[in-house]
Amino acid sequence: MGVQEIRGAAQAVGDIAVRYTVKTVYNAGKFHEGRFDFAMSEAVHSSASKQASKQACLILAYKPDLVFRTLIQMLDHPKNDIFIHMDAKTASYDPADTEALVKHSRVVHVPRIRVQWGAYSQVEADMLMLEAATSQGHYGHYHILSNACLPIKTQDEIAAFFEAHHGVEFVSFPSETFTFSSEERVRYYYPFQEIKGRKGSLPVRAMAKLALILQKILHVHRNKGIKFQKGGDWFSITDELARYALSKREWIRAVFHDTYIPTEEFMHTLIINSHFSNRLFRVEALTLGLPQHMRLIDWKRGEPYTFRLSDLEEIQKSPAMFARKFDEAVDPEIIRRIQELYSR
Repeated sequence: MGVQEIRGAAQAVGDIAVRYTVKTVYNAGKFHEGRFDFAMSEAVHSSASKQASKQACLILAYKPDLVFRTLIQMLDHPKNDIFIHMDAKTASYDPADTEALVKHSRVVHVPRIRVQWGAYSQVEADMLMLEAATSQGHYGHYHILSNACLPIKTQDEIAAFFEAHHGVEFVSFPSETFTFSSEERVRYYYPFQEIKGRKGSLPVRAMAKLALILQKILHVHRNKGIKFQKGGDWFSITDELARYALSKREWIRAVFHDTYIPTEEFMHTLIINSHFSNRLFRVEALTLGLPQHMRLIDWKRGEPYTFRLSDLEEIQKSPAMFARKFDEAVDPEIIRRIQELYSR
């Protein structure tokens, strides 16, 4: 693919013309150097900056570990505000310790609830953070992150990328065509998921299985007539979509409460049933081999794979803005190296 074709594809999403200069050779749909240069006209840059020059970083956290502290320190930047939901199950957390790490960003701790993997409480925590962030102002994008995520670009580079894509939604869908193959997740009720979580005790798992069998026997079919979609639950969305989602809060709860892993469906379903489906970062992603949500997440080597120091070269070459996941119990050195490389 030639430079002109790359530039043409980059201009296909949104109204903002963006020029990409790839610093090394583009080959087989992949960048070999994960850096972009951005050039916007003065008028476009002024317009984008005037509308929303700051980013909202929303962290769904469950432990104040090394990755969490590093993430907070790396996000600390005049162009970022940080919104944190710390799982209420984490009794030892002190917000003051986190706020002491920050010099430039506003830090907001949202009301804490107990969050369970795969349950609606994850959606509610996302909504609490979106509600808190939109109440503070109009941000360019709202980035949903976990405390297993780290930036893999500098904050200036991340800000430049998203400012250049003002009005574009970064939400990943599993295929080139919009298909949904997880009907059981939204057709039946999963009333034990808030208790069961990822594994749960043997009695809870047995009750959950029995409940599902009985619903199949009784031909239960909730949520008829809705076009559903599924994808990754870490995304970067615009101010308009954030406020639209909040306006649909009651509908989201009615449809997705007691479903299975609703964080992978609620935002995607909203998008596909609205005009926001025309604002997705899909043309560039599919054409240039970029992740739709601009996150490096490896599902081939794990669920997902935990990055190690031996993966540093891959991380540096990635065009993504964020990566997941990291764990100090697996490899603390990669966390330190990422901070050294991208905190300038």
